[in-house]
Amino acid sequence: MVEEDVLFNLLGNETRRLILKMLASGPCYTTEIADRLNVGQKAINEHMRLLQEAGLVDLFTQKQSRGSPRKYFRINKSVRLEFFVGPYRFDTSLANLIETDMPEVLALYPHLQDLDVEVRKTERIKEISQLAVLYASLEDEHEKVVHAKEYIEFKMDEVRTRCIDICDEIGLGQDEKRVVIEIVSAGGTVSDKELSTRLNVPEEEVSASLRSLEKKGLLKVR
Repeated sequence: MVEEDVLFNLLGNETRRLILKMLASGPCYTTEIADRLNVGQKAINEHMRLLQEAGLVDLFTQKQSRGSPRKYFRINKSVRLEFFVGPYRFDTSLANLIETDMPEVLALYPHLQDLDVEVRKTERIKEISQLAVLYASLEDEHEKVVHAKEYIEFKMDEVRTRCIDICDEIGLGQDEKRVVIEIVSAGGTVSDKELSTRLNVPEEEVSASLRSLEKKGLLKVR
């Protein structure tokens, strides 16, 4: 898994973002990318190396009607990259969705099995219109999931907001408040070391806050 700092550094470069935008429309070869972005091929090669090392793009070879096979780049089919910024939450997520995950997904959402069957049928179907209808169905399902995700994230923010209100009502200090909110956000079970990492503060400071919260009867420290 790529570290968050590395990921931000990669995507903080405008040229790399433009490359990914190009590849989202289909595979491209190095010279094509260099020409369309008006960037030197040597620089493009370096950008592609970094994107490959991060697992965001793949390199493959395709035969040509004339001449030698050509090397193409494409976005890794298994990559799912998300950023979430909310009032009380900041998250980055880079997941690798692989074929073996599909049975679990279909078990959770049985109604998607029909769509899965249709996707597999398209391997033998060439008509663009049929693919367009199929894509529209998938897009509808995606929209439903996105709405459900937005609702859940809204409720998660409500929980964090209520947690902050309670901390303010009982007069917790800022350090204690941050620890409580992080514990709630972690689902209630998190070690001193994990809290230290998440809050970016020394572990001894976290331990001191936990002892203080235990004395106040707000937490039970193991």
